[in-house]
Amino acid sequence: MNAAARLLNQGVLSRGWVVSVLLARFDMSLFVLIAAVLISALSLVYMTNLTRSLNASLEQSYAEHDQLHIQRGQLLLEKSTLTMQARVQDVAEGRLNMVVPEGKAVVIVDSK
Repeated sequence: MNAAARLLNQGVLSRGWVVSVLLARFDMSLFVLIAAVLISALSLVYMTNLTRSLNASLEQSYAEHDQLHIQRGQLLLEKSTLTMQARVQDVAEGRLNMVVPEGKAVVIVDSK
């Protein structure tokens, strides 16, 4: 007889004990499997929520980008209006009481 048969025959290992050990292992693997499924489901819910949150943030950033682009265009238009030569001359003569100097008062300096 082999060793396992002798142990069973001697009563050291009863059939009930062997069955309970196998069931305990089966229960443990079933528990691990259920835990893995639950963890997977919870991680799916978390990632879905995170994705929606990041997508909303991205859409908000796009809207802010569009608003800033419009504002930049308006500021460039305002800058070009304010820096027109005729307007600068009107402001200089009207508000600052400046006049264009006569030809004899203008001195041209050569930078060479």
